[in-house]
Amino acid sequence: MNVRYETRDRVAVITIDRPQRRNAIDRQTAEALLAAWRRFDADDAVDVGVLYGAGGTFSAGADLKTFDLVDRPEGYLGFTRIEVSKPTIAAIEGHCVAGGLEMALWCDLRIAGRSAVFGCFERRFGVPLVDGGTQRLPRIVGRGIALEMILTGRPVDAAEAFDIGLANLVVEDGRVLSSAVKAARGLTRFPQETLRSDRRSLIEGSDLPIEEGLQVERRYGSRVLDVAREGAARFASGAGRSGSPVEAASRRSEPPRSWANLDAPVVDGALELVVDGRPVPTLVATPVATVAPAVLVIHDRWGLDSHVRAVVDALAEAGFLAAGVGLLDSVHPTEAEQVDRRVADLSPGKVGRILGSAVHQLGSLPSARGRVGVLGFGMGGGLAMWLATTEKDVSGCVAYTPSSPWPGLRPEFSATRAAFLGHYGGLDEIASVHTADQLEGTLRSLGVDATFEAYRMAGTEFYRSDHPAGDDRAAAELAWARTVAFFSRVL
Repeated sequence: MNVRYETRDRVAVITIDRPQRRNAIDRQTAEALLAAWRRFDADDAVDVGVLYGAGGTFSAGADLKTFDLVDRPEGYLGFTRIEVSKPTIAAIEGHCVAGGLEMALWCDLRIAGRSAVFGCFERRFGVPLVDGGTQRLPRIVGRGIALEMILTGRPVDAAEAFDIGLANLVVEDGRVLSSAVKAARGLTRFPQETLRSDRRSLIEGSDLPIEEGLQVERRYGSRVLDVAREGAARFASGAGRSGSPVEAASRRSEPPRSWANLDAPVVDGALELVVDGRPVPTLVATPVATVAPAVLVIHDRWGLDSHVRAVVDALAEAGFLAAGVGLLDSVHPTEAEQVDRRVADLSPGKVGRILGSAVHQLGSLPSARGRVGVLGFGMGGGLAMWLATTEKDVSGCVAYTPSSPWPGLRPEFSATRAAFLGHYGGLDEIASVHTADQLEGTLRSLGVDATFEAYRMAGTEFYRSDHPAGDDRAAAELAWARTVAFFSRVL
């Protein structure tokens, strides 16, 4: 096995184990690394990830003997274009060069042994930096030093790496992994909601003008004020005075949840949809924070059932103002027609008026600041994609569906940032990796920045108590974690 995944308390250690090839990365290893980091991001039992290379070498980069890497959306090396929601540390012994350096740059922190060597060694063979090196290196060491390292390909020892900020800590050889795990455990002792919020704020805001960056900081900080209140209370009771150690903070307790429908106001305004003179049933969940981006949930053909309530509830727990609208109930609110008949009665004009009104009203709430995400399931997934290409207030979209956007529609707003996650299995055999690729191509032709991943059973079935265990459950959990992470990033 080329990649090992193990946990130590609340730390995940991901080890590249190809010492006979100096931990160079071939296609199989790249795929294993991607799976490992996705597992880490979805694993609630760990808070920090450590990347390590077995056998005294971090990594020599791409395996130039096999040279079988492919340009996946996630990166040639498997994971260098993805984002995770938790801190990461590179534990570096020996050579950390070429693509190995790019993997280390992907991590938040780098701890190196005294004999570690860094460098853009691919320069000698005419191999380009395509896994983030040209973008991350200057952000860490500055443009001048980054240009020198990239253009010359010269080696940089551990002492110099520390001086220029490439290494955050240098330790004795043989203690690199234990030091990285110790540092990671130190991070796990802090309240994780605030730690991750501050990390995300820095990552998103560091390249923005200061005014925009301050708004990013304000948005993320407002989501964790309940954690701050808990911490302030602990300090007031005597914990942590004069810099004394503080016992590990408990994980956030279950937040209070409030449910409303059309006749009840929500946190900072009333969401009351009336289309063609008739109210549209609406389910709203408000988070604890008073400032929260909005997400509109568009259900499948079965209406506002318990599954949709669970989705809206989970979004509220993640810090969003979430709303689901009753498309089907607005057509036949009391009669018992068959589902397909009710779907057939939804004219494009009526759907557009219902969804457009919901998006506009959510976007007008002070907490949303004009930014609304849309989340669709099944039939609603196609509608969510349609909204992403037509409504300027939609800033992000996730769709669990095998369906394409409504045919013939062209975007009026092409700058929407959107991600689309598909699911297959069960009744959705047609939604496969192949159809995911097709959907990605279709959406990009419409001018949407689309990435479509295929997961099994990753729709509202995730919330069913009788959901099958095993790979299906893991895929659903991963898809949901990526959904929350995506909306947290773009809204």
